[in-house]
Amino acid sequence: MGKWTKSSLFLCLYAGILQNIFYLASSPILAHGTETTHLTQTSSSNDGNNPSFEANTIVKDVATEAIWFGFGEEVTIATRHETQISKAPSVITVITAEEIKNLGYRTFVEILRVVPGFEILKSGNFGHVYPVARGLAGSESVRVMINGHYVNNPLNSNAFTNFEDFPVENIKKLEIIRGPGSAMYGENAFLAVINIITFDAKDINGVKVSGGYGSFDTEEGNITFGKTYGKVDISGMIHYRHTDGFEGVVESDSQTRIDNALSPFGFPAVSQAPGRVQDWRQEYDLNLKVVYKDFYVEGMYINKNRGPFIGPQYAVTDESDIESNYVFCETGYRKTFEERFTVKPRLYYDQFDDNLYIESFSEGTILPLDTNGDGSYDSIKTYADGMIGNGKVSNKVVGTEIPFDYELFDGNILTLGMEYRLINQTNVHYSSNFNPITLDTLDSLQDFSDTYPFLKEATRRIWSVYLQDTWDITDTLNLTLGARHDHYNDFGGATSPRSGLTWAFMNNASLKFLYGEAFRAPSFAEMFTANQPAIQGNEDLGPETIRTYEVGLSYKFNKYVTSSINYFNNDIKDLIVLRTLQTTQTTSRFENFGDAHVQGIETETKVDISKGNYVFINYTFQNPEDNNGNNLPFVTKHKGNFGVNAHCLKYINTNLSAFVSGRRYREEGDDRGDSPAYALLNLSVIGKEFFKTMEVYGTVYNLLDKDYSDPGPVSIPDDLPRPGRTFFVGLSYQF
Repeated sequence: MGKWTKSSLFLCLYAGILQNIFYLASSPILAHGTETTHLTQTSSSNDGNNPSFEANTIVKDVATEAIWFGFGEEVTIATRHETQISKAPSVITVITAEEIKNLGYRTFVEILRVVPGFEILKSGNFGHVYPVARGLAGSESVRVMINGHYVNNPLNSNAFTNFEDFPVENIKKLEIIRGPGSAMYGENAFLAVINIITFDAKDINGVKVSGGYGSFDTEEGNITFGKTYGKVDISGMIHYRHTDGFEGVVESDSQTRIDNALSPFGFPAVSQAPGRVQDWRQEYDLNLKVVYKDFYVEGMYINKNRGPFIGPQYAVTDESDIESNYVFCETGYRKTFEERFTVKPRLYYDQFDDNLYIESFSEGTILPLDTNGDGSYDSIKTYADGMIGNGKVSNKVVGTEIPFDYELFDGNILTLGMEYRLINQTNVHYSSNFNPITLDTLDSLQDFSDTYPFLKEATRRIWSVYLQDTWDITDTLNLTLGARHDHYNDFGGATSPRSGLTWAFMNNASLKFLYGEAFRAPSFAEMFTANQPAIQGNEDLGPETIRTYEVGLSYKFNKYVTSSINYFNNDIKDLIVLRTLQTTQTTSRFENFGDAHVQGIETETKVDISKGNYVFINYTFQNPEDNNGNNLPFVTKHKGNFGVNAHCLKYINTNLSAFVSGRRYREEGDDRGDSPAYALLNLSVIGKEFFKTMEVYGTVYNLLDKDYSDPGPVSIPDDLPRPGRTFFVGLSYQF
């Protein structure tokens, strides 16, 4: 089926849903919580089948509150205190544990595919996945939190390396801001903010054990536990996952090109291509949370080893091992005085340990080199054992934050917060079997930690203060104003204002008018990379900045059908990019260079047919361009999701979902045609309640075995292969 046929099918499905919407929209009904909420199930208290609820809506104060979409659904991510979704000064997606289970996805990052404006791509150089959010690719532009704790690594501003495989069994719900969030959260809350909320003691009240097996010899085991002992709540999880990974084949790599160039001079071919990508992963996760009255302590440990997919030079190798260890501990206190004043101080520590053992080129590699930097090759070197480097670094974070909430009067909450973060990049070690400067071969790995470290040790101090006022001006009109200032000792300050006006202009509809600014701080790797022949850091970098305007409309046709549409307009300045040096054509340096503009529309519709039976659909159009009007690379203009969940039998739940992506554009200098459009179909089946608390589940991903790929770099002729049809089956039991 060609891409135009698939697009037509997608539009037909959407048209069919719209017909159902207008068919079901036969009577006025009070608005209810689906403003940008993805797949949120209808509350039993206001689903239109509860006579006492309908009678109570006659009462003025209840009826007034029911005007808002979000009745009974509250989030904390937008304002740092509980706020109804419709009143929140952000475009928000909420995905619940039940919805995640129905979809059948096994990891946190897979879930993001169903969020409007999000797409997930694979990196070929180090094997991590990264999101495309509202037209811009890059994990450093998305802030990720676990129960409100910030987990992006200062080395590369990336949280997905550690958390892409975070187990779904431990996720109570996801709260996602689509748009800037720096006015509340500061650095890296640039395009989106994600808060992963885990189960607490009362949610579990026992022990749940689960495990399963899937394609590529994937093995997974998980224990989630929670119990209340008097005034003490204890909850947490233990998780293990191993997979040999996708067995995709790279037909030709960068070494192949070198071999072809050298073959006329009698040099042998040494490339391992065609060869299999290294996508194996092994992970251990531990999490523990203890709550006593108003105090809590939470800790997490993640150990992860993985392959580099292809590798930093896009040459197929088989000896690399990328290890990351992450630990955090946070303790805090929450106390409300006289029902008006709330204080929530916290103290935290994070440590990110990265150990990168990288074989950049395989055994017998022959490389032409430009030793004098004039752009012409003047030397040829042979590396019998390949080119191997081993870099180690620790990033340690100590921080404290003191936020205050004060209710000035009914319907008006003032939030004031102060935060301090101290970040140390230390314990930098580097060894290689070649000289990092001259690239001369060595007989074995030698330590260059003192002479040629691959990163500079650095210290970053961040002082922050933020202020916000949320005010219910009338029963139907809410205003939020706020700003945050962050001061960095290494590059200066950044101020991020925000404003939001939400208006329930009729009983079944609401509008949002939003404005926000945000920034992305340059990472340590971008500033302090050193002694590398290909890449240089730049200590003079400034932050990327974004200015966003948004308008959102949500409408509830009746108790079955809800829809929303959002328009966003992003102006992005001072993008951090790698640019080739004019003096040395083989070396690139990070620089603030170029701007971008993205505008788009996101639409969502959900049809709640009956309990556990629903249809959902979303579609995103975005137009990402650089300051010259060129399309931004790796980004599609069209994407969407369509899904049907059926729980028509007592013991069986089925979910069929489709993800559709339009063509994706190439980076500058790549003459290949655009990466083609594709569609993926997934089928999930759950058998439950047939024996006490036991559940049996299975999912087939890419059901139709679609052959597709992610955009690859110019240095290899083909794109990055992605998996065909795969499966996972599992079993869980709660004690």
